[in-house]
Amino acid sequence: MKKLILILTLFLLILNPCFSASGVVKKDLTVPSSDGFTIKAELEYPKIKGKKEFSTVVLLHSLGYSSSWWETLPGELIQEGFAVLKIDLRGHGRSVYNKRLVKMSWKGMTNNAYAKYPDDVVKVIEYVKSENNKTVFFDDWAFIGSDIGASTAVLAANKISYKPKTIVMLSPGISIRGLYVPVQLANLDKVDIFSISGTNDFAGKEAEQYLQRFAQDAFVRYTSKANANGMIMLKNDASLSKVIISWIKQYLQTSAS
Repeated sequence: MKKLILILTLFLLILNPCFSASGVVKKDLTVPSSDGFTIKAELEYPKIKGKKEFSTVVLLHSLGYSSSWWETLPGELIQEGFAVLKIDLRGHGRSVYNKRLVKMSWKGMTNNAYAKYPDDVVKVIEYVKSENNKTVFFDDWAFIGSDIGASTAVLAANKISYKPKTIVMLSPGISIRGLYVPVQLANLDKVDIFSISGTNDFAGKEAEQYLQRFAQDAFVRYTSKANANGMIMLKNDASLSKVIISWIKQYLQTSAS
């Protein structure tokens, strides 16, 4: 059981130093959604001589935030040998222009617009998979999502034939802006869930209790010492990124392996 070895894996992660890459490759991506909305993303992976493929971690941020709020997590994932794909969800960060180049914020969006999030994410992943097929390895990948990003991850995973090995959910919700998770979670087979909530994140803890009933495989809950929720937990709990990476390393191969 993954839950039983999480602490041991974290201990080994702290003992073993990360490998040293010779640099980081960064690619800014612009992907049109199915309705012409411009979705922005950034792909990063370590520059390692002779290394052609990297297991990939897709990051989906919180409602009202953007990919720039992931603190040190992306850099630490890259240092461990993963490729990192950070996506700005529609109406957030740099993903704010529709097909008429009119700027749109998440604050004024309807649930119909939020319903397009899973398709947007699939569109970006398919683009990266096709354009970087000698670099990014989507046979071996994972989602990390925060609140609405976690909901989007579950819904997007159901739309992709090559399922993620695991989904890490920070402050999950049952239905955020109309993105209803339980049924889609029940449809996911062989995808373990690692759910994280803060010490005072009562809504997240309540959602975890409910969602756990629908999980088809492992649903492991973890309480961060941060008195916060969502991505802010990473800012207030310096150890949390290591806990997340420890979990991810149980499922994905790293360039240090």
